[in-house]
Amino acid sequence: MGAELRLDAHPVTSWLLLGAAPDSTRAVDELLDLGVTHVLDCRTPRPVPPPAAICPHLVWCSAPTEDDGASRGTDWYSACLAFAERAAREENARLYVHCAAGVNRSPAAAYTILRSRGWTASAARSRILARRAQARPRYFEDAEQCLAELGLVEQERA
Repeated sequence: MGAELRLDAHPVTSWLLLGAAPDSTRAVDELLDLGVTHVLDCRTPRPVPPPAAICPHLVWCSAPTEDDGASRGTDWYSACLAFAERAAREENARLYVHCAAGVNRSPAAAYTILRSRGWTASAARSRILARRAQARPRYFEDAEQCLAELGLVEQERA
């Protein structure tokens, strides 16, 4: 039997971390060691609850979405933001946002969270891409459009 998977996470801010799915008890233990208190899972639903969902020391939320290139839609971004705001209201909270590989969906969720907290589009994009090299901005434009539709940000003009 192989070794348990390790955590693949990168801090975006002191409060927000971004990465791949913590699909082993070892990875969940590493989240706890980093002080993570809340986990936003952006993958499609799992047939069995992932380790982070059943950990009594974590508040876990599933915001499922396909990685199919289509718009995530305002409902998905709203769900991500609602959970992030819930975490932000708790003292000493740290939020870990992930999808399967931490490349497309979770970077979009993290981008949306930063934008809703007053970051400019360029600063949010730069921070995420600098902190997690494998992240791709596949859904950042979609996030901008949905945030504007929600009235949470004004779209920046190039």
